Amino acid sequence: MKIFKNIILAAAIASASALHATEIKVKVEVLTSTGGVFLTPLWVGFHDGSFDSYDLGSPASAGIERIAEDGDASELSALFQSTTSNSQDAVILNPEGFSGAPVFEPGSSSTMVFDLDENNQKYLSYANMVIPSNDAFVGNDDPMAHQLFDEDGKFVGPFTFTVYGSQVRDAGTEENTESDAAFLNQSAGNTGNMTSDNISSHLGFNGSMGNPDATPMNILGGTVASGDMIDSTMGDFTTSNYAIMRITVSQNSTPIRVSIKNSAMTDGTFLTPFWVAFHDGQFDTYDVGTQASAGVEQIAEDGNSTTLSTEFAEFGNGFDTVITNPEGFAGAPLFDPGLSTMQVFDLDPTVNKYFSYASMVLPSNDAFIANGDPKRHQIFDDEGNFTGAQSFKIYGSQVKDAGTEENNESDAAFFNQSAGNTGVTTADNISTHVGYNGSVGNPNGSPQNFLGGTNPAGLLFDETAADFSIEGSQIAEIAISRLIDGSFSGTWYDPNRSGEGLVIEVTNDANSTEARAVVSWYTYSADNTATQSWVIGNGPVVGDTILADMTITNGTSFGTDFNTDDVIRTPWGQVSIKFTDCNSAVLTFDSLDSNFGNGSYQLQRLTTGPVDYKGACQL
Repeated sequence: MKIFKNIILAAAIASASALHATEIKVKVEVLTSTGGVFLTPLWVGFHDGSFDSYDLGSPASAGIERIAEDGDASELSALFQSTTSNSQDAVILNPEGFSGAPVFEPGSSSTMVFDLDENNQKYLSYANMVIPSNDAFVGNDDPMAHQLFDEDGKFVGPFTFTVYGSQVRDAGTEENTESDAAFLNQSAGNTGNMTSDNISSHLGFNGSMGNPDATPMNILGGTVASGDMIDSTMGDFTTSNYAIMRITVSQNSTPIRVSIKNSAMTDGTFLTPFWVAFHDGQFDTYDVGTQASAGVEQIAEDGNSTTLSTEFAEFGNGFDTVITNPEGFAGAPLFDPGLSTMQVFDLDPTVNKYFSYASMVLPSNDAFIANGDPKRHQIFDDEGNFTGAQSFKIYGSQVKDAGTEENNESDAAFFNQSAGNTGVTTADNISTHVGYNGSVGNPNGSPQNFLGGTNPAGLLFDETAADFSIEGSQIAEIAISRLIDGSFSGTWYDPNRSGEGLVIEVTNDANSTEARAVVSWYTYSADNTATQSWVIGNGPVVGDTILADMTITNGTSFGTDFNTDDVIRTPWGQVSIKFTDCNSAVLTFDSLDSNFGNGSYQLQRLTTGPVDYKGACQL
């Protein structure tokens, strides 16, 4: 069978390379259930908006003919490359598909990443064959239907769109005899009865709801090449609201929210800005019992992470930065007791699997906190999946002594230091810090300057609150979470539209690591009847945005008159909820019902998420 002739070759074809590149991820999901239709690998093209793959009512090009009859994208790719410039195309395969052919089976999905030129590859086109069939296909006839970048080159997503059965096209190039049909009873490629009709909306398989009197009825109820049966109902794409495929477009990175809090009590210890790094697990910040590196010495004595950053860069296996606390001590972005801050990072799960941190404890000569085990805090697993929200406390018992400066509590940072690196130099190994002089952990140490002392800024360090050697004393807390996690669940509304609102639940499917959301929008009808309407749906959480396909229901009654068979589920359209911070979001909607139309509202959080749930927004 030659359905997929040249398809692997076509997958490798790409036109002129992009001068400006943004990594974009395209995910293909087949939404049909067992017994539903299959799809061939998906051809995608990125262009300047000029490539028109087909027009309803016009003859199919040779490229559309080949993809519609045999799932072969090579001629469509050749046409695309010959008629566009600075473009790029490829074929997204399903490696887990039918043995010997990478087709998309019902319920399957696949993802591919592209480096796109924001100026010349602003639009997405797609096409693939619906199988089994003679010449049924799906694709976008409007070349500007799916815009990726705006005029300034900024990515406009993430976004997703669903392809329905009503969008299946008949290429008009082969008679729908359901003989010599690809993936069913085809003996070789391009062997059906040729026709020269124009492209039209497909009536449906013979015997379907859309084409009930057509014969012979071979596809519905038939068995395809993989041994699967096409069910007479589940395989009928002319049934109401038959969803075939969903395409999701997003940037190829995983945004992670990191929050850091100084959890010391009032009049307790301060912390310098945190050096943080994301890496492959090979960078070892320090080891107890060995001498500190120059980088650890510098951060432990002066809170300066410059040299530590240089040491990290020598590995070339990740990236690092400094998280400051803008609300901290005037003139310096320190972490005062009780203060917290958060920052979002777009991470590459393949190389940014682990998290490391380091900060100086103030006041001190050379006290610091950091994770000595480079693999202590794993963010992504080997498959690139986020390992789940984590929150960990750092206790006084974890404070380290760098061993690089005598703990005489003179020339000490944030207390009585005249300049950086001015203490009495030592060459001891890194050890667990015994505590300030006169503390519970170091009662005989002297002179006792810190505990009960006041620094030049007038800040008191209480003898109890600042004694981190007391059992159970907390120094800091760090939380790492998805950008949008369960803490965003709750009720949201637009204050200018009090009387309607949304209930959002951020969750995930069973046996899935991907976040999803259930959205219930309690609003009103758009037909001037002033009745309540509930619009309900779900969809993936992509970066900072929920992309939910919504449905509206009617057809039955309350109480004993309720009959589930009477419920009519009508696709309503899509809502996009983009969170701008932990308490606000922008709702954008695009309804299939022209009465509702499209628009956007500014949302605010009305209630918090699940009780006792702690994500990065809750520190």
